[in-house]
Amino acid sequence: MVKWALYTKYSNENRSYIMSIALSSKAEARAYFMGVKKLNAEQFDQIYQVDLMNESNDNTNKGLLLG
Repeated sequence: MVKWALYTKYSNENRSYIMSIALSSKAEARAYFMGVKKLNAEQFDQIYQVDLMNESNDNTNKGLLLG
């Protein structure tokens, strides 16, 4: 399974992360997020987009204060 993320959709390049889910396909993730948001496909596509989530492989557990 891969991790899919839900983002807000804006006309410019800025977007905000909302949540993620581990499912096998983008279609499954989209259907899941549509159910969570209780929107039909047209409404969902106007506001949100679903993309593959890029995860960092750096597991050093660094916090804000590195000292």
